Amino acid sequence: MNKEEIIQDYIANRLSETEKQKVDALLKTDKELQEIYETHVTLAEAFKLAKSAEIKEHLQELDANEATSTKKKWNFGMLSRIAVAAVFILGIFYTITQLQSNDDFYESYFEKCPNTYLPVTRGNTTQDLQIQAFVAYESNDFTKATQLFEKLLQTSVKDNLDIQFYYAMSLLNQEKYELALNELNKLTDTTFDYQAESLWYATLIQLKNENTEIAKKHLLQLRELYPNFKSEKVGMILEEL
Repeated sequence: MNKEEIIQDYIANRLSETEKQKVDALLKTDKELQEIYETHVTLAEAFKLAKSAEIKEHLQELDANEATSTKKKWNFGMLSRIAVAAVFILGIFYTITQLQSNDDFYESYFEKCPNTYLPVTRGNTTQDLQIQAFVAYESNDFTKATQLFEKLLQTSVKDNLDIQFYYAMSLLNQEKYELALNELNKLTDTTFDYQAESLWYATLIQLKNENTEIAKKHLLQLRELYPNFKSEKVGMILEEL
């Protein structure tokens, strides 16, 4: 393993404790290794800056300081190391940012889907199974709602897509993402009252799962079929993907 790879693994915490101790010792005596390490650290600091203009300004400042320094000289070897380090750090930076942003989409845009199918009133004591299911849903008792919706789907309303949608929502609100997505996938290509909502929540789960291309497909389908449904949010997410 060359010194560049050693420093990359050292910074990324991929070394064992023994290997890390060896590098710590070498950094005290090996000037070339010190120089490579300092280059990586300098670039890592630069990439923490929020805007490209700030990055440019910071690097120009570093360059100016280096040009006036009598202790250090830039050379072709140093420039090539910067190029390698930049690619390495930028790759890590982009990957981490992408993972965070996709998960943030879900956290930022998810909200409980309101009950617009069968609004219920407080104090309703009817034994009708649908009423009970939606009372549980509106009360945020999603475990009970799931059980009741599942029972409904096994009996008289087994072909009721609206009930199937709220069954999926009850699962989703329990953070049972894969089970909810499995139900929503049965609904996204079907025209019914909650197709738009099915596409929207399926998109959020796909983003959480890092399935960006599927999420884009859902959003484009949503924009085409229901252009007024959450149009601003749909546009904002598409711009970020």
